[in-house]
Amino acid sequence: MLDATRAAFAVPISTSQFSCVGERSGNQDAIGYHLDEHNACFVVSDGVGGHAGGELAARIAVDTALNTFVGRPSVAADDIRHAVKAANDAILARQRELADQSRMSATIVSLFVDRASGHASWAHVGDSRLYWFRRGALMQRTEDHSLSARSGEAAAGSGANGGERLVKTNLLYRALGARATAETTVSASQQLADGDAFLLCTDGLWQLISQQVMERSLQLADSAEEWLALLRRAAEAKADKARDNYSALAVWVGFPQQVTLAGTVRSAS
Repeated sequence: MLDATRAAFAVPISTSQFSCVGERSGNQDAIGYHLDEHNACFVVSDGVGGHAGGELAARIAVDTALNTFVGRPSVAADDIRHAVKAANDAILARQRELADQSRMSATIVSLFVDRASGHASWAHVGDSRLYWFRRGALMQRTEDHSLSARSGEAAAGSGANGGERLVKTNLLYRALGARATAETTVSASQQLADGDAFLLCTDGLWQLISQQVMERSLQLADSAEEWLALLRRAAEAKADKARDNYSALAVWVGFPQQVTLAGTVRSAS
């Protein structure tokens, strides 16, 4: 009886995804999700360039995080950190097995949803991003763990004194597989509202299209699939700049198309 009640009032969720190679010879991005009547988890990962095994590291990150969530479905911060730590540990374990891929690493961005309570939290390591939109406007996005996201002075200090093994040295200072401990940024738990939309994507996509394009496309879309089709078209229009893989995973809560209209008037925040 309890399960039936929970299912009846579960937050409606729809999802869509795409992944493009760009000008690379292979695709080091990985996407995956788990969705049942009680819980949901969505994960995107990007293998870090410069070292062999990025594609494998990204796949391990996604699969391990999802499997860990399924075994312990929760949006609690400690459980989310546990899922990301498991992904980091799995990459490190594979590094020890494969001498030629002993430095493989990957980013991760993940969204965790309790469909019964309508709460969500997200976590990330690296520069794959999550964007959270409400009524067609950006509410929040993750902050990259990259040198370019810091001031020059802070970035230089991290490399010299922070004791971190820099990966993607001109960009990232955190990635799965780079250290024994995964330093994960976890959001506060958020109460979802009908019409919330999330975009999880690799840096190859957000470097091609702006936040304004994401918002405008969302306001025009009638489904998660259509939203991603518009974003993919916008990215492909800059194909000459698409030197990296670019991937996205869209998550719609309820019915965003009913609360987001082109020309939405935004209240001053």
